[in-house]
Amino acid sequence: MRYSRPDVLHAVRELSKWMSDGVTIDHKKAMQQTMNYILHTRERGLCLQPTMIINDPKTEFFYILGRADSNYATNAETRKSVSGLVVTLNGAPAVMRSIGQKIIALSVIEAELIALTQVVQEMLYIMRILESMNLKVKKTMLVESDNKGAIDICNSWTVGGRTKHIDTRYYFLRELKEEGVIKFNWIPGKENCADLFTKNLPNPIFTKHTGYFCTDEDFAA
Repeated sequence: MRYSRPDVLHAVRELSKWMSDGVTIDHKKAMQQTMNYILHTRERGLCLQPTMIINDPKTEFFYILGRADSNYATNAETRKSVSGLVVTLNGAPAVMRSIGQKIIALSVIEAELIALTQVVQEMLYIMRILESMNLKVKKTMLVESDNKGAIDICNSWTVGGRTKHIDTRYYFLRELKEEGVIKFNWIPGKENCADLFTKNLPNPIFTKHTGYFCTDEDFAA
C-alpha cells in the first residue's frame, strides 16, 4: 500500500515555514528541486508490510517500536530544534513526523529528550488504542535513539551539572522505564532512520533510510 512520501517530510516542513512571507528565490528553487525529485521518483511510496503477522489477536501480542532524533537549534531566527519521530507497529510504519520543537532547548541532550518525549507520547497513544480494543501490547516497548547522553538520562535518576536545568516534565520518561512500560536503547546514528526527518543527509544515508520506509523498483533491485 502506497499513500505517503516519508522521504520528503523534512523538505516539506522546511518549505512550509515560508508560506506566508519572506519567500526568496532560493526558497522557490528548493521547492522546485523537491517537486522535481517527487516527479522523478513517482513510483516510490510508503511500504506497509508488517514483519510480524498476527494470527490470533485475542492471544498474540502487538509490538510497538519507537525511534527519535533531533537536530539542535537549526532555526536561525528562533534557535529552536527539529524532532524526527518514527513509530512502527509489528514492523510497519505507523507514525512518521518531522516537526519543529515548540520550546528552545538549551543543549543537544535536551533537544534529544524533547524528541524522545514526543515519540513516547505517540507510542502510548497507539498502545492505548490497541488496549481499548482488548488487544495485547508487548511490554516493555523499545525506544531507540543515537544520543547516548539522552539515553543515559532516561535510564538513570542521576542529574549532572549540565542537565539539571532540564524541565522535570521530561523525567516522566524515567518513570515509564521504572514501571516497565518503556525501555530505552542506544543505536548508531547510521542506523537511526528518524534522522531522515531532521536534516538533509548525504545520498548514501538518505537512500538507506528511505529504503526503510519506501519501496519502488530502485529499492527492490
